[in-house]
Amino acid sequence: MNLPLAGRRALVTDAHTTGSLAVARSLSAAGMEVTVVREAGRFSLAAASRHADRVVTLPSVERQASLHLEGLLKEIRARAYDVLIPMTDSTIALLRRERQSVEPMVRVALPPEDVLVGAQDKRVTVERARASGVRVPETRLFASMEEMRASADGLQYPCVVKPRFSRQWDGSGPMTRGTVRYAYSGMELRRIFESSNQDPASLLVQEFVAGVGIGLFALMENGSPRALFAHRRLREANPTGGRASLAESMPLEERVVAPAMRLLGALGWTGVAMVEFKDPGAPQAPVAMEVNGRFWGSLPLAIAAGVDFPLLAVQQLLGLPLSLGQGYRTGVKCRHLQGDLSYLVATFKGRPRGWSGPFPGRLEALASVTPLPGRWRPFNLRLSDPVPALGEAADFLRQTARSVARRVESRAAGRGAAQER
Repeated sequence: MNLPLAGRRALVTDAHTTGSLAVARSLSAAGMEVTVVREAGRFSLAAASRHADRVVTLPSVERQASLHLEGLLKEIRARAYDVLIPMTDSTIALLRRERQSVEPMVRVALPPEDVLVGAQDKRVTVERARASGVRVPETRLFASMEEMRASADGLQYPCVVKPRFSRQWDGSGPMTRGTVRYAYSGMELRRIFESSNQDPASLLVQEFVAGVGIGLFALMENGSPRALFAHRRLREANPTGGRASLAESMPLEERVVAPAMRLLGALGWTGVAMVEFKDPGAPQAPVAMEVNGRFWGSLPLAIAAGVDFPLLAVQQLLGLPLSLGQGYRTGVKCRHLQGDLSYLVATFKGRPRGWSGPFPGRLEALASVTPLPGRWRPFNLRLSDPVPALGEAADFLRQTARSVARRVESRAAGRGAAQER
């Protein structure tokens, strides 16, 4: 059996993510010894997998960032790893502060810092896209609260308020987690800014763009593509927009590939990246929404279709020949069970206040998530490695039950207080 990465060691972070599980399975199959990093008190897909040779447990990467980073550095110093693969923006935010001390010890699956900022800072992404002739949403950046208040009533609604950085950490305390929100009026936009407790210049206000979600996934080398893959989102975990719960591999259409390559080329990107688009439909050009400069949640679909991005990325990082295939299969569908459960919960709660876009009815949603067997592959379930997916489903149901119980207790307490008055 040909094991192209036999004898090598990988340290994969954020074991709770679907991407981490996919990376662990891929690299283990290629012969690597895989260590995964999990957070204490959190169910972790990759840690439950038989493909994880070792599991390192650390404090929460967001709530106890300093302790998590300290533990990560300790593990890297104690064991000779060939590659370190950060899987989320949270871990990347930590490692950006320690790159000079980490990179002499292990190869990190990130592009150089001056390149990475093009994906981490959404303002820079928009500027590079515009300069490359790539269609992006109309975007406003306000230097002060006064400027925002003066301009709010003149904007078109609904609009989307995005953080420039999805995660930020100043080196102490918990990490700041950015949240995407919708504003339906000038009054609501002002309220979002005033409640954010952030510098106004750290938030982008973008036009709302309707369309189908499309992802163009790439392994790049100095701005040139080595491997490409594309999918469309057939269903999202949140009906108002978000990660895919059902996605399908699609052909590499020139009107999608060309703008993605112009943008990643302008960034000089090396390594894996995903360019996310909203597609209003041909012949219009798709609208670039953001660049994710790391592995993505729907990674199992790319692997199932025939593009093993984890293997290729590690081969590139180690300077080895790439195991490039002859394209990939289109029409392959992958479903994330937890994402579909989230989709059902969201639809049964009903249309969010002010939401004017498409929103499924409850019966429609229930029918859509129960397709005939054999129409799709699961993101995480493998008969040869079933524990991660089964544990994920059980953990989701447990968390949902707790959430419902808290809401019931809160309503009961409210009724009791009202009766006392």
